[in-house]
Amino acid sequence: MSEKANTTKKNKFFEIANKNFIMLFIAYTVICVAHSMTQATASAGWKTMGMDMSVIGIISGIQGWAAFIIRPFSAPIVDRGNKKKIYLFAVGLFTVAIFMYAQSMVNTAWAAPTKLIHGIAWTFISTVTAVTLSEYVPREDYGTALGFFMVSQMIASAISQPIAFALAGKFGYHTMFLIFTVVAAVGTALVLLTSPTKTPERKGGSMFSGIKLNNLFAKEAIMPMLINVAYQGTRSGITVFMAAFALEELGLENIGLFATFASFTGWVARPFLGSLLDKKGPKATLITAGISFSAGLLCLAMAQNLAMFCIAGILIGFGQNGISPVLMAISMRTVPEERKAAGNSTNYLGMDIGSAVAATAGGFMVSAFGYRLGFAAFIVPVMLATVVAAWYLGRLDKKEKAK
Repeated sequence: MSEKANTTKKNKFFEIANKNFIMLFIAYTVICVAHSMTQATASAGWKTMGMDMSVIGIISGIQGWAAFIIRPFSAPIVDRGNKKKIYLFAVGLFTVAIFMYAQSMVNTAWAAPTKLIHGIAWTFISTVTAVTLSEYVPREDYGTALGFFMVSQMIASAISQPIAFALAGKFGYHTMFLIFTVVAAVGTALVLLTSPTKTPERKGGSMFSGIKLNNLFAKEAIMPMLINVAYQGTRSGITVFMAAFALEELGLENIGLFATFASFTGWVARPFLGSLLDKKGPKATLITAGISFSAGLLCLAMAQNLAMFCIAGILIGFGQNGISPVLMAISMRTVPEERKAAGNSTNYLGMDIGSAVAATAGGFMVSAFGYRLGFAAFIVPVMLATVVAAWYLGRLDKKEKAK
């Protein structure tokens, strides 16, 4: 490569890696670390305090229901409001939620309001992060910058649970959550250090006046949304109950390696899954991923040691990373060009509903039939969703060919 090309590449990197980008990247990474460990560790902590699994399931579902109610309104508010101020509000509220988790490890009466606050805060964080980033990097470099932020999610998911369970084992769950409260507070402080963003010009009305039902939901994307309910619900459901299962039945205090293996497998498998999607199409990719996901659930139901949890993590990580992009593509294909934002929003609503329903129903299943049968039962919606999705993709292909 010529010296001129090297210089151009370096200059482009430094255009992206300005002060605001670096602050926001570090802030988002540490916030994702605090977020990624909460679902599994909170359930395990509440279980050690004697809370019944059916109650844990109901409480864990509150986060998903809060996201379901708030998410449709978050995008219009972010679009019409000051991005930095909304981000500061969201990460500040998230920090409060992590502190409330710590209090819930002393008094379980804190558990339900904690999940409510967490659901509201994270919905806004997931909506506003990418939009705020666009304010700080050149338009032509936005895709590259966003790619770095996706890496931060993977890093957080891979390292957060092993660290959290190790801290909980040494100091207790209360102290562990206090430590992560400080981590979240550091993220809030870093957001505070970024440059101000402009408030968009609004032609009359407040930032809430842009909220319209037509912009929030696309009826054309109902089927992909329902398919996502099954997949996302299953992934969230096993996360809620897995740590408690490992601790109660197998005496394993730290199963954070499950999340580590799932995250790295997804990252490594992405090139293969992308090639499969290009060469064989979405139907073949979805069926392959669905079988892998189901095999991971079966492995989880039969787990006797940490190694089997890690194998389950590999299979589920592969499956999830094959399913998510296909479902997103299906949602985009079902709606007209001018309704893609609504289609995307509807897809995420399916994720929120799935998280809420699976946590609630899973708690009752685990209490009634035990952990292993509960995990095995999740295979049914995954395989059913895979079959329905494959049929639906075939139907879409026929429609597009007919046109």
